[in-house]
Amino acid sequence: MKLDRLAASGLTLLLTSQAGVAAAVQSIVPGNSNPNLAGRESGYTCCGGDSMPEQAPTLVAGLTFGPSDVLTFVVSGRVALGGEPPPGDNPDGDGGFSMTNYGDGISAPEQVRTNALLGVFLGDETPTGAPTPEPLSFASGLGFTSIAPGIGQIFFIGDGLTSDTNAGFFDGEAQAFIAPVGATRLFLGTCDGFGWYNNGGSFTVDVVATPRGCGDPTGALGITASDALFILSVAVGVETGALCVCDADGSGGVTASDALAVLLHAVGLGPSLQCPACAG
Repeated sequence: MKLDRLAASGLTLLLTSQAGVAAAVQSIVPGNSNPNLAGRESGYTCCGGDSMPEQAPTLVAGLTFGPSDVLTFVVSGRVALGGEPPPGDNPDGDGGFSMTNYGDGISAPEQVRTNALLGVFLGDETPTGAPTPEPLSFASGLGFTSIAPGIGQIFFIGDGLTSDTNAGFFDGEAQAFIAPVGATRLFLGTCDGFGWYNNGGSFTVDVVATPRGCGDPTGALGITASDALFILSVAVGVETGALCVCDADGSGGVTASDALAVLLHAVGLGPSLQCPACAG
């Protein structure tokens, strides 16, 4: 979904979509936005000279989303380590890079790129003192079609498209970022190893959150075999997904039977899907 650039930061739109009503907001992400500081208390220090709130990541204000809602991004701008960037757009970042994992409730991704746009989902509580989740690895590439990060896992966003701005391409398909169960906040930052405080530039980011329908956790156009595969991953504990999206037979849990029901529905053979209502 391509959006016209919104007029001002924090402006909320309502868009009609196949899945329901989508909410869209715009945020500005300065180059010194450290995602490791997401949700931290004032005075918290980390990462070679950064502290709250001076190097705080950008909280996407005004965006409401629920579990398994799909977020898409439209991004422009450029940031640089240690100074001002050259002109132009490069949200996918520069050289390959694995971030330092500072822990304390937030994990850093592996095999991403410096100066790229990143995100991290959190719940209502501070991550400080909480268990640190496993880091996400992007060894398979940055042109994925969908990703389902967990709470506290910093993840790559880039320009939100399957194409690569570092190679000069801006015409890819929109990537689907699936909100985890328990997430209430989204923070945006940039990719660095330490000392974000001297980074320059900024990104302008439009975020759209689209509610998912029953049996459609991946945000694809309609219900497809990819949705069935994702639900099977939820059933075996590899992914997380809301009952109101993944419990296709209304049994009260997510099992392989739900994946089969969605697969049959995708090819026009199954009965209607019967997910329970979403909480809230």
